[in-house]
Amino acid sequence: MSKTLSYIYHFGFVTCLCANLTLSAWAAEPAIESQANGNWSSPDTWLGAHVPAAGDSVLIRSEHHVTYDVDSTEILRAVHISGSLRFRTDLDTRLEAGLIRIEAGDRAVEEGFNCDRHDPASHISSPQPELLVGTAQQPVEAEHRCLIRLHPTAGVDEKSWPAIVCCGGRMEIHGAPMNRTWVKLSRTADAGATRLFLSEAVTNWRAGDRLLITGTARQEPIAGVQTEHVSDAPTSEVRFLTAAPDSSIGMSMAAGSQQRLLIDKPLRLTHRGGQYSAEVANLSRNVVVESAAPEIQRGHTMYHHGSTGSISYAEFRHLGKEGVLGRYPIHFHLVGQSMRGSSVIGASVWDSGNRWITIHGTQYLVVR
Repeated sequence: MSKTLSYIYHFGFVTCLCANLTLSAWAAEPAIESQANGNWSSPDTWLGAHVPAAGDSVLIRSEHHVTYDVDSTEILRAVHISGSLRFRTDLDTRLEAGLIRIEAGDRAVEEGFNCDRHDPASHISSPQPELLVGTAQQPVEAEHRCLIRLHPTAGVDEKSWPAIVCCGGRMEIHGAPMNRTWVKLSRTADAGATRLFLSEAVTNWRAGDRLLITGTARQEPIAGVQTEHVSDAPTSEVRFLTAAPDSSIGMSMAAGSQQRLLIDKPLRLTHRGGQYSAEVANLSRNVVVESAAPEIQRGHTMYHHGSTGSISYAEFRHLGKEGVLGRYPIHFHLVGQSMRGSSVIGASVWDSGNRWITIHGTQYLVVR
């Protein structure tokens, strides 16, 4: 064998070996595996009748459909979905984990960013592995709440965990629809006001909802600074609804009536109505994805190549890793052509550490 061929052979061997070692490092044996279709809470669903508990790594196998029916504060290490995990929409649910990964192949891969695009198991399969937190046709009901919390985890890549990663699967996240997620003021709200009058009626806004009232005050120049930014002197304000919107004033905006909101404390600034009106945005939803400890480690969510699915009326808060490329609250990453018919509608993203919704190499996705 010539020196050149010998070099190529050994270089290729070492490269393949390193790649295999890397993938092996990702892989982890799940502590808990599904053995049948059924409810998450049922021992019959799991091998050894072991219902997942704190610290467990869980694998839902490709042939199994599991219904998530618990409101649990136990923190799982990871949930690997090769089959189907469908949340109940008619009761309160809560899932706490370091990683949720939707990927074909019946394996537990402890990687919170990358998907192996060269692995046939990561391509679109039939049926696709799926995470269904409601669907567009059957969202989580308005009187119920779904909370998914992403936790810091020991012994993992902190740049990638915690995360929800969809590797060529289907991920649906749908809260109760709202007729408006934001609306303009119908009249000026003066500094000190605790009432807001709206130009349109709103539905599914509730006591305790987090509101953002956008600023309308003129930005004054800052001494010695040629370019000023809104962040230098923010004029938007956050308040909370103290009661459901007042419908006694009338819900027909065409008739000239105005719906009223009561807020928890007086406004610090004046917010104009009229032609250049402030907007009131509701940031709260009944389906929430959040970082459990954003001051320690923020999470992120991703759709990868070949993935499908939509998001509507869901809240993504305290997500996005500051200064880490690709780790955003909602990230469509080189998904390609598979998002035709998919959408992000009425989502709320706030307190982001890194961008908001990022669409990269993805076609046909509708955002509104």
